Amino acid sequence: PNTPESLALANDEPWDDDMYDRAQAHLEAFYVEVFLELANYGEIEDLVVVDNLCDHMIGNVYVKYYHEEDAERALMKLTGRFYSGKLIQAEYTTVSDFREARCRAFHETRCNRGAYCNFMHIKHIPRAIKRRVVREMYDDHPEYLGQTAKKSKKDKDKERRSRSRRRDKEKKEKDRDRDRGERTDAPPARQTSEERRAMIASWNAEKEGGAVA
Repeated sequence: PNTPESLALANDEPWDDDMYDRAQAHLEAFYVEVFLELANYGEIEDLVVVDNLCDHMIGNVYVKYYHEEDAERALMKLTGRFYSGKLIQAEYTTVSDFREARCRAFHETRCNRGAYCNFMHIKHIPRAIKRRVVREMYDDHPEYLGQTAKKSKKDKDKERRSRSRRRDKEKKEKDRDRDRGERTDAPPARQTSEERRAMIASWNAEKEGGAVA
């Protein structure tokens, strides 16, 4: 997406409305094309194009899939492919949250480091464009909706089983504590009349023996 206009804008060079419009139109067309192509490999959660010009980020596009196996498939299919005459260098990234990796200064005011900042300067894509490509993705791949629903149901079932196991474990621990308490704290058994008389006679005998001594 790095046309002369977009590079000039990223580098904070002088620009006019016509230059900006051409750069933005090219970016939006590129975003739609790339999103729908990458959607062929799996359900996309997010896709961003960065404005950075530093060597390790210039021209980078980051895509996040809902399922790891889809990311693996995309990496395999994109390896060795070309786009606009250039070899695609597809690889995994350690960035899992694009919002956390973005440059807050760039998106809120102005980044003092400019286009050579090491945090993401994410290019602006209108929400209408994002909604449209997501809708087209599900139109082209209706099976993704089933996968999401299946995954959601699977997660809920897993969580329900986990809660059930925790409740069973807590109940067993309570029962064990109660049984232990009954064994250690239970009051002594009540004596019969004969036992009490024998005990008193024993006390008296001990007293008399002590007095004689």
